[in-house]
Amino acid sequence: MRILLFIFIFLVSVLIVKGQEIQPTDSTFLQLGDGSEDIETFQMEDTTHSPRLAALYSAILPGMGQFYNEKYWKIPIVYALGVLAASQIKNNHQNYLLFSNIYFNINNGNEEEIENYLTRFPNVESAQRQIDRYKRDRDYWIILSGLFYVLQIVDATVDAHLREFNINQDLSLKIKPSIQSSPYNNMHAGLSLNFRLK
Repeated sequence: MRILLFIFIFLVSVLIVKGQEIQPTDSTFLQLGDGSEDIETFQMEDTTHSPRLAALYSAILPGMGQFYNEKYWKIPIVYALGVLAASQIKNNHQNYLLFSNIYFNINNGNEEEIENYLTRFPNVESAQRQIDRYKRDRDYWIILSGLFYVLQIVDATVDAHLREFNINQDLSLKIKPSIQSSPYNNMHAGLSLNFRLK
């Protein structure tokens, strides 16, 4: 269970990092007067791209919202998480049914049907623990699959919103060494963060 949680956290962090990439902007420079001042205007690429439509597509068919947003690399991740959750739900449910059958046969004294399992589960309590374990794990995976489904809808909606978000290439952050004085006339060395807005 810990390995699957680690895989989930890793995939979410990959999605976040991939979403932080700077997209090229379609910009036009206009010159006014003598050309000493440049005014940068941004043109939207696609004003008809709808976040609601992306969310609706993802709700109807998982991965379709990512296809609508042209984030094709996310579609295999969506389906891999879905297949993983479905297989875990199926396996845990089958084991739950198996141990429920064993528990029923032990209670009714049908040892000849469950001879192979009597060495591992000599009493009713050990079979009951296995039933509870597999039922709990099955329910956890059902909840996780619901979270995966909601997460891919949210991802498609956020991607659609950020599609029209422009980032000026002239924005920058620089870290520079600095020397500052304190009120007691002491000099301190440190680092300063400088924002450049063009």
